[in-house]
Amino acid sequence: MTLIKPRALRPGDTIGIVSPSWFGGDSFVPRAKRGIAALEHLGFRVKDGPHAFNNGGHVSDTAQNRTDDLHAMFADPEVAGILCTIGGNHSNHLLPLLDWDLISSNPKVFMGSSDITVLTNAIWAQTSLVTFNGPSLLTDWAEYPGISELSRFSALQALTRPTPIGDLPAAKEWTDEFLDWETGEDMKRRRVHQAATGWRWVRQGTATGHLVGGCLESLQYLRGTPYWPDMRGAILFLETSEDCSGPADADALLMDLQNMGVFGEIAGLLVARPYGMSARDQALFIDIVSERTGPFPFPVVANMDFGHTSPQLTMPLGIAAGIDGERRAVTITEAAVRAP
Repeated sequence: MTLIKPRALRPGDTIGIVSPSWFGGDSFVPRAKRGIAALEHLGFRVKDGPHAFNNGGHVSDTAQNRTDDLHAMFADPEVAGILCTIGGNHSNHLLPLLDWDLISSNPKVFMGSSDITVLTNAIWAQTSLVTFNGPSLLTDWAEYPGISELSRFSALQALTRPTPIGDLPAAKEWTDEFLDWETGEDMKRRRVHQAATGWRWVRQGTATGHLVGGCLESLQYLRGTPYWPDMRGAILFLETSEDCSGPADADALLMDLQNMGVFGEIAGLLVARPYGMSARDQALFIDIVSERTGPFPFPVVANMDFGHTSPQLTMPLGIAAGIDGERRAVTITEAAVRAP
């Protein structure tokens, strides 16, 4: 299928808000409003899905209501882009209910991360629509006192400029400090950041291919389904969430990919800085990545900035990219959106 690119967003466009997996209910609404204010400050209008701020326990609402919100946003001519509030664990509920023809006939920006990996990959696999692994409403967009410069720059570069994105920047500082959203602790101070030590080139080399990937744990929900993305010749990007308790969990999940033959198909691997791991476990995690990919010739870059830590780079699925070990650069060589 021919790659479908959404129209570039521009000031005045409306962004629709949905919760395809989970939402924390009333206690999360103040943080959601801060994220909405950040979007409005950039000149966008915002439209909430009817069920976006609900809470049904481990999900935001019924699978049908979540699907209806997503369908409504794709069908609404007023909406130019769709942003998810947060992840969860149950985006896969929507897969048998989604109208792929509706989505492909109304291409527009769709962005989220974590469990939204299920939908960004399934939509791309089923329709060839470029989707975006990037900041959700409740994460970087709602960060106090404001979205980080790098997260904002990367998102706007990917979503608003119909030109090749170019070399990905490395963060100068990062954080994964937890401040409780339900108590409002997150609104009192900026999270403590630490100096970034740069990317880790686990294996040198050169590669080109289309970007595909997202959250390692969530990607597993697509195994053995028609929604699994095409990994042949891809540059796979992977990141871990709080559901990955440490290097041992990551080792098992990476071994799954090896056993599935994924590492025999891809052209290169990008790995984000792991979330919630000590310095010792981060080092062990990189050692495990090296061990699991050791039998394969492709280049591997770790400790990158597109994961659950902040800031978060925006990664477009389906778009051409390259890894250049000599320059120590990762480059997105194609525009992710088309001109308005």
